[in-house]
This record gives sequence, C-alpha cells and structure tokens, in this order.
Amino acid sequence: MALVGSGSKLSRQQVGGAEQVLPVVLAQASRTEFFDSERREMAAMESPLERLPGAVLQAIVSQLDMASICAVATSCRLLRACAGDVLPRLSTITLVDVEAEAMVVERLLAGNTELKSLTLKCSKLDDGIIKALTKPQLHTLCLSGCDHFSAKLLNEIAVKCPLLKILSLELGWHEDNSFSSIALEQLLIGCSQLESLRLRSDGCCFHTMAYASIPCLAASSLKALEIGYVKERKAKQILDVNADAKLQRNNGFSFSKLEKLSLVLDRITDSLLSLVAQRLSCLLELDLRDEPSEEPLAALDLTNTGVQQVGKCQLLRRLSLVRSQDCHPASFKRVSDLGIFLMAECCSNLESVRLGGFSRITDAGCRAVLHISSKLHTFELSNTPQLTDLAFHDLPLTPLVLECVSLASCILLSDYSVQHLALCKNLQSLNLKGCKSVGDGSMQAISCLSKLRVLALNGSDLSDHGLDVLGKGIAPLTLISLRGCHRVTDNGVAALLAGGLVNTLESMDLSGIAGLTDNATLAIVRAKMQNLEELRFRGCSSVGDTSVISLASAHSKDTGHGGTLRLLDLWNCRGVSAVSLKWFRKPYFPRLRWLGISSSLRQEILLSVIKVRPSVNILCDGTELGRMFSGEGDDVDDDYRGHDEEDELERWLDSDDGL
Repeated sequence: MALVGSGSKLSRQQVGGAEQVLPVVLAQASRTEFFDSERREMAAMESPLERLPGAVLQAIVSQLDMASICAVATSCRLLRACAGDVLPRLSTITLVDVEAEAMVVERLLAGNTELKSLTLKCSKLDDGIIKALTKPQLHTLCLSGCDHFSAKLLNEIAVKCPLLKILSLELGWHEDNSFSSIALEQLLIGCSQLESLRLRSDGCCFHTMAYASIPCLAASSLKALEIGYVKERKAKQILDVNADAKLQRNNGFSFSKLEKLSLVLDRITDSLLSLVAQRLSCLLELDLRDEPSEEPLAALDLTNTGVQQVGKCQLLRRLSLVRSQDCHPASFKRVSDLGIFLMAECCSNLESVRLGGFSRITDAGCRAVLHISSKLHTFELSNTPQLTDLAFHDLPLTPLVLECVSLASCILLSDYSVQHLALCKNLQSLNLKGCKSVGDGSMQAISCLSKLRVLALNGSDLSDHGLDVLGKGIAPLTLISLRGCHRVTDNGVAALLAGGLVNTLESMDLSGIAGLTDNATLAIVRAKMQNLEELRFRGCSSVGDTSVISLASAHSKDTGHGGTLRLLDLWNCRGVSAVSLKWFRKPYFPRLRWLGISSSLRQEILLSVIKVRPSVNILCDGTELGRMFSGEGDDVDDDYRGHDEEDELERWLDSDDGL
C-alpha cells in the first residue's frame, strides 16, 4: 500500500481494491520511465550553458570586460538575459578603444546604480550626455577627448559626483577660454574627497585666475596633480601658499600630502623648481615637461641652481625633466654637469630618472645619474649630443638593476655602449632611436636578453645581417621599430621572422626604408604571425597594392581574413592605389581600428570605405597612428589597444532582443 500512497494519486475508493490498483501503478511507472527517458534525451541535446543555474551564469558574465559582455549578449537568448541582468550592476565600465555614440553610452549606463569607475573616449559626445555620465556613486571618472564639452561638464561633476576620488579630464581647447575660474572652483569645492586630479589640454583652457584657486580649494587628501598645458607663471600660482586668502580652506596649504606633480609648461625655470622644493615636502614623483616655441631668455631659463633645488625633495622616487623639441630646437643650455652632481648627492632614493634636452651634460654627468641609486630601474637620457661610450665604460662593475633604458638621439654612442648595457640582464625596454653609430655589432648582445620586449633602432646603422642575428636570439620582443634603417631590405625582414620572434611580435615599424618592397609584406604573411596587431610602412614608396591584398588574404581561424591587425599605416606608400581599397571593406581586416593612407587617392573612394567601416579611424594627413617612441623616449601609447569593443557594441545594438 505504500506504493500506492507514494507513487500514485489514486485512492482505493477510486480503483475498487488492491488488485485493480497495482496494474494502474505499474502502467504509470512505465509512462514515467518513458517521459524520464525522453527528458534525458532532450537534456543531452541542450547546451551545457542551459544546465547551469542562472546565478552561476550571472557570476561568470559579471567577471567579463565590457566588450565580452556585449559579445555574449548577442550569442543566445539565455546569455542575453544574463547580460541584461549584469550590465546595470557593473561597478566598472571601460571603453577606451572606441569612440562611442551618445545612444550607446546612454544604453550602457541606463539604470546602473552600482557604477564606481567609468572610463570613456568622448570624441563623439557633447553636453547632451553629461547627465548620463555624472552618477552620484562614482569614485573614478576618466574622460578623454572632451573636445565638444563646455564648462557645464565641470559644473555637473561638482554637483552630482561628491564621492569622486580620481578625476581625469582631457579637455578641448577653446579660444574663448570657455572653462572659467568659477567652473574650476565649483569642481574643487564639490569634489572634496579628490585624491587624484588630472586636467589636460592642448592649450590654456582656463582663465588666468583659475589656477590660483587650486591651492586654496583642493582637497587636503589630494595626492596626485597633473595639469597641462599651463603657463609657467600660472603654474607658480598653483604652488603659491598665499594665493587669495579669502578662499583658503582650513587656513592651511592643501598640498601637504601631494605625492605626484606633473605639469606641461611653456618653460621650466629656477623659481618654479624652488617653489616645488619649498612647498611639496612629501613629493615622490616630479614630472615637468616644457615646450618652448622659441629660445628662452637666459634670465628665465633653468640653470644649475634650479636643478640643485630638486635635491631638497629627499623622498623623491621618480624624476622627469624634459625639454621637448617638437616646436623649437631648444635645450637647457645653462645646465652643466655641476648641476647634475649637486642634485645626485641628495637624491639617493631615485628609482627612475628621465632627462631630455640637456645639451651640456657629458659622460661625467651621465655616470653621476647612473650611480645615483642602487634602486635605479629606469634611465632615460635623450637629446644629449656630448654623450659618448665612456659614460658606460665601468657599467659592468656596478650592481645596476636597470629594466628600461632610453638613449634617444645620443648620436656619438656606438655598439660598445650597447654591449655594456646588455650586461644588465633585466632589461625589458631599450630605445636607441637616432643612435646612428649603433649597428650589427651589438645585435648579438641584444639577442641574448631574455626579458627584452621593446626595442627601437630608428635611424641606426643596422643591416640584414644584424636582423638575422637578432632573429636567431632568445629576446622575446613584442615591439620592434626599424624606422629609417636604410640598409635593411626585404631579406632582412624575412631573416628577422625566421626564428621565435614570429610567435611574440605584436608591433613592427618598417617606415621610411626605401629598400623595402611588397616582398617584405609577403614574408610577414608567410610567417603566419598570429599576434601581429600593428604594422607600419609609411614612406615606403615601393610598397603597394600587393601588400594590401596579401595582408587581407591572410587567414586566421580565430579572426578570419586580415588576421589580427588593428593598425596599418600605409601613408605615402605610392604603390597603394584605389585598386586595393576595396580590400578594406568587410569581411576583411575584422579587427582594424586605425588606417593611415595617402590623401592623393580619390575622395569618393575613401568616403566609401569610411561609410562601410565607421569603426576604423582613417587618417590621410600624415598624422602618426599611435606614438611608438617619441624623441624623448616615451612609452608606446596603448590607447588604441585592447578588445574589439566597436564590433561588439555594433552587434549588441543590432541584436533582435535588445537588453
């Protein structure tokens, strides 16, 4: 009877006796086994994802980046539903590889009350999106390319985001200086918990008196301040403890805890460095860069006295003093080895030193910097024409732990210096741009560096033989720049890729090499480089349509035709014609984001490519795509690296059942 009570809902009264109950129960059991078997067969046909609990799926999706979430949302209805639940609860959203439209941003941020960190590229956004961006719970807000925003952006951030701790804005420069001092003051008052403030612009985007409010109103918790471009006299207002006493907060200096100061100026002077040394006792990182449009007056230029002031910042870990020569070929003509000696005596804790444009520094000054600290891991000395091999003569006798070295435009250095530098086995980055006497003789030493990832040999005396040696080495290079190495030919490129580098290289710059032809591209295609993301051929007049067609035809099982290329620079390659432009249309080059090409091609053809590939940034004016290595040894600009965000966002927006 227990069988009837547990296995069937029929009662004795309904059946009329135990003899009649048993056949009914057996029949039901048979039917149950049949349906269970059918369900098992259907379950076997189901996707494994559908067997997972919804909470598990949501936990997995929540750990993905934005591009991946959008990708899974377009794959099936179940994952689309999971993504719809996850997006409003994301605490971090980062979109740096895509110029998102306002509609996309609004849809991504709609209903999200958990967002703590937001990083966006705003080139296609304006004031209309401000309300969506300024969420009250934000702790980190980083907006680049804010060319179409007005002072309303700062006002809204001040009112809506009181919890901000990190704020980074790349503002557009307007001739009418639309970002007034009032807007900056409101920002500093409203965001009273700021720990890091970064305001960048190509020009002075604030009124003259705006900077005077920073030391008075900035949060006492501020640890990092980055501003550029700013006039030197305005920068001194930022460090002036006596500025506008009526605005003083707590009757004290707001920068008592400042650990990092980064400024882009019109000139660096002794008085500015004196203020830095007096006011910022806790400074750990100092980064000053000037861009003079003409030769500075001797009375207003940096001297040994100013460099000596840096030594008073005894806690300093990172120092960068650079004079850019982009606008004018100027240098620090009043700073000699004596100033470097006086600074080095007091800065025994430095871990990173970067000096650019010190034309009077000799081997003695360089050695003083190299021996400034046993913790020194980054050493950059650029545009120093008096530097010779003697500066590195005793390098093997020192316990240096150098990881990053840049000696850009030090024209007197030869293979001898590089061979001694290669004894630093921890080297990860080596920039020898403009070292014309460096050639094949140092390649054997470089090829043995087992940690070297980045190598720039622009304008060196390297030949095919040196590339052959480098290609057979163990250096796991991910980026190599051979721009302007005129002795390199197609055979050298093929030799470079004959070894293990074919598995590690992600970026190659072969620009300005007259001897290269389409055969160099064919060698790259034959090598089947699965990780190559950036390829530059600008100024190679013999590179043409064959290169484009071969690159487009290269097939990868993961990405399709066109491989993994994200950046292709063919500017001023005279052999590229309208014939090959059709190969830039879908489905070719599915990951391409940056394309440099000559403006001499017919405009209607270029416009047709732009129309069908809106996610590709097509530049025809010769603008550099990315930065590679600048003259001052800057690191590679990674803004355009990352995931295929644009494609995933397009698919997500076009999905049938939108989130």
